[in-house]
Amino acid sequence: MNIKRRLFVSHILMIVIPLVVSLAVFFGGLHIFATLAGLRDGARRDGRSFLETAELAGELVERWRADGAGVETMIADAGKFNSGQGERGPVLLIYKDGSLVSDGVVPMPEDILGRALGEEGDAAIFGRASARVRRVGDYQVVLLEGLRAAKMSQNYRDVMLKGTIMSFICSAIIILLTNWFLTQFVFRRILHAMDTLNGGVRQIRDGNLDFRIEYGENDEFTAVCDDFNSMAGRLKDVETARWRDEQSRRELIAGISHDLRTPLTSIKAYVEGLERGVASTPEAKSRYVDTIKKKTDDLEHIIDTLFLFAKLDTGEFPYRMERVELWGVVSEIASGTAGEYESRGLDISARDAGARAYVSIDASQMRFVLINIFENSLKYRSKDRARMEMTMSGESGSAVLTLNDDGPGVPEETLGKLFDLFFRIDGSRSNPSQGSGLGLAIVSKVIAHFGGTIEARNVPPGGLSIVIKLPIASEERGEAGVR
Repeated sequence: MNIKRRLFVSHILMIVIPLVVSLAVFFGGLHIFATLAGLRDGARRDGRSFLETAELAGELVERWRADGAGVETMIADAGKFNSGQGERGPVLLIYKDGSLVSDGVVPMPEDILGRALGEEGDAAIFGRASARVRRVGDYQVVLLEGLRAAKMSQNYRDVMLKGTIMSFICSAIIILLTNWFLTQFVFRRILHAMDTLNGGVRQIRDGNLDFRIEYGENDEFTAVCDDFNSMAGRLKDVETARWRDEQSRRELIAGISHDLRTPLTSIKAYVEGLERGVASTPEAKSRYVDTIKKKTDDLEHIIDTLFLFAKLDTGEFPYRMERVELWGVVSEIASGTAGEYESRGLDISARDAGARAYVSIDASQMRFVLINIFENSLKYRSKDRARMEMTMSGESGSAVLTLNDDGPGVPEETLGKLFDLFFRIDGSRSNPSQGSGLGLAIVSKVIAHFGGTIEARNVPPGGLSIVIKLPIASEERGEAGVR
């Protein structure tokens, strides 16, 4: 049961339980008290029960009149009649000239009794006391029931007062007990959930980002705990990303320092050689100057590449996005560079698989992407001549461009780092002219800006496959899909 239902039930029970139990206590106590005190029997003598007794007494009086019974007979019969009524029943008394001549206790206030004896003939008096008067000669036969009724009324008032006080006391006790029970029923679950969340917050505060809340209930706090776990996971991801960024920053500074220092050191050494006359012949001087120029070109290339990466990273690079047919752009770049790379030891082929796709890219940056991949295959080839084959296919709304070489491939543990900043397979940074380690990192950023993905896979028995996926937009956006 969730907390909302528990609160609703608790509100209902808060009203119903005290009311029902209080009424039960009051009326149950009144019933028990009346039974023990004999009030129910006394009350039962009111009304019809008294009239029935009066009829029996009337029959006795009629018999006395008919038989002309004397006072002794009437007194004896009245005694038998009274004994048959029990201690709580009406009393039959015989009076003469206002004086009691039979045995018995007068169960009636004086004013009611005087009024009954003042009647000249048969009479009935009802009120807070009841009397039935009949005459037999000079005698008055009176059936009385008054003292018991008066006493009963007073007792009922006492019972009502005591019952009211008792009901209030019981109600207060019941309300307190109900509140305690409902507090345990509802708020114990809330307190448990709050304690669980507080514990989780303290764990996160203390840096334990791997902590997750295990909440086994199914109520409103379940979603809160799930969100907490999701938040903790995101914080962990942010912390991991921050750590990686910090590592990348350190590697960036170290890489830039190393890559800039190497050509600068060479330039400085050759300049000093020229100054000191180490290169004494014109041929040596020309060789020194050519080396300085080459190292300067390397330095300029590193700076230009770093500047390009910085602009891509900050989003300030001016892309010129246009709708193009991807395979046409790729095959044009391949045919335009095939001769140059063939002379350097890389044979490039573009195998037309018949797939066509219109995508939104910057064609010049796509050329940069392909050139960097070509250079990477050429640089790390394992034989005199390397081969690069390009194909294109379609896959669930994407154009897939695959570039396979026949090189040595990449160790499996380094595949995921191939597009990281300043990453080199051999771990050496001794020759910046062989690459700054920024090329594939820039390639990854360019493809990401196109909305695509790039990944590297090893191809058995040997070789590396670069897979580029670019999204295909709809005609409404000015683009077409694979056909």
